[in-house]
Amino acid sequence: MMQRFFCRCRYLCECVRLRARLKSKWELARLEFYSLFYNVFIDKSTIIDAALEPIYWFVDTFAKYLGPAMVALVIVLTLSVVVIFYIFIIPFTLLQGFYLTLFHLLFGHWLLIMIVFNYFMGVFTHPGRPPQGMLPEVVSMCKKCIAPKPPRTHHCSVCNMCVLKMDHHCPWLNNCVGHYNHRYFVMFCVFMWVGSAYVAITSFPLFIDQFRNEEVLLLVPLLRVTWYR
Repeated sequence: MMQRFFCRCRYLCECVRLRARLKSKWELARLEFYSLFYNVFIDKSTIIDAALEPIYWFVDTFAKYLGPAMVALVIVLTLSVVVIFYIFIIPFTLLQGFYLTLFHLLFGHWLLIMIVFNYFMGVFTHPGRPPQGMLPEVVSMCKKCIAPKPPRTHHCSVCNMCVLKMDHHCPWLNNCVGHYNHRYFVMFCVFMWVGSAYVAITSFPLFIDQFRNEEVLLLVPLLRVTWYR
């Protein structure tokens, strides 16, 4: 009995020693892992930035080549809306009276001029760079330009320069949105939204008549021919 008791005690002691050795090995491996990868500055945002680094690289590398294609796409989409306006909406408004058609012509062309003007200025206006020489206020130094940065100035990796009061790099403009073209970008967005809503609301009765009234569908081509004559 005593021999069996001592064997059990010895077995328990060996289990305790084994558990202690495994725990020490685990703590040592954990310490080595943290020594290689742990940093006191690491947080969730840093991990997310590291995970999204391939996407940032793709944008920085290919945004300068996608910009002209985006500008061409904006021009094509705007022209398609203008074509729809002339071919479908104007002949349809002739059914509702001359003065309403005149209103659509004046208001529609005013919106088109505002959209084209603000888009043109947003694309070709330089967003602005920090002035050279002494600056009244500096918040940091740009590591890429090796130059002081005023407040709200950021370095654009696509344009490869510091932009004054930078908002973002817009691929639809193929340009940065900064101090000098920010108002043109905002007004372009506003007028484009108003123009899209205007065309959608104006053409909504014509869209409904596609399913309800076949006579209107027969009159629209005739009015279109009369309008262009």
